Amino acid sequence: MEILIKDANAKATANIKLLNSIESKIILSSKLTVEGPLRLREEYIEGMVESPTVIEEAVPEQLKGALGQAATTLQQLPALIKDTLTSGLRIPLSGSFERFFMISYLDEEVLIVRDTAGVPEVLTRIETPSSTVVETLEYDS
Repeated sequence: MEILIKDANAKATANIKLLNSIESKIILSSKLTVEGPLRLREEYIEGMVESPTVIEEAVPEQLKGALGQAATTLQQLPALIKDTLTSGLRIPLSGSFERFFMISYLDEEVLIVRDTAGVPEVLTRIETPSSTVVETLEYDS
């Protein structure tokens, strides 16, 4: 999972792979607000599920028939629904969800935050070629 934090906005991207043959991305956009010296509020703005990509040669033999049926069903859908599914599903979340978290540790490379339930998230800084800072999220249970 990667999180891009820039100008009080965050974009979390999770790459999903199912059965080693279906790939998709889930993207969550949110706004960050400073609530105190160590407390932040994250307000979710939008969620997006990208249309899945199927790697046909990697589909298990027992699922190839179901995949063919799903493709046929997709082709029979009305154009508006088919276009929506092809371009990805956007879910507006403004005003729906938010969470608060406390910064437990911060240095040049590591950020550890805990939500109100105490669940830690460990983020590691990665510098990209365009000098944009991308945070990689790893869960530590």
